[in-house]
Amino acid sequence: MSTAHRRLVAIAAAVPFLAASVLGTALAANATSPVDGDHKVGYCHATHSAKNPFVYIVTDKIAVIRAHEKHQDDEDVIPAFSYDDHGTVATFDGQGDPSFVENGCTGGGGGLG
Repeated sequence: MSTAHRRLVAIAAAVPFLAASVLGTALAANATSPVDGDHKVGYCHATHSAKNPFVYIVTDKIAVIRAHEKHQDDEDVIPAFSYDDHGTVATFDGQGDPSFVENGCTGGGGGLG
């Protein structure tokens, strides 16, 4: 095997590892730092389905701030939490009945009423 061929094989073998490390760094940059014990929060996501109006999901807190807070006509039920906003501790006051979230999005209490 020639030197050029060995180099090409070595580069081809290294590319997946390089891509994985770059992707892993990019994903970590989009996650919040833990402020009150965790960087994720569970909440009741509104589906607009008559049969299953809410589903319990867990996402990064920053996903709530950037998207879900105003999602589905403000129908998501989200408990209050603290998060890292570029080095400053910020608080999301929550929306809806937090006991609805604690009950796994069942038993009434959904919506902002």
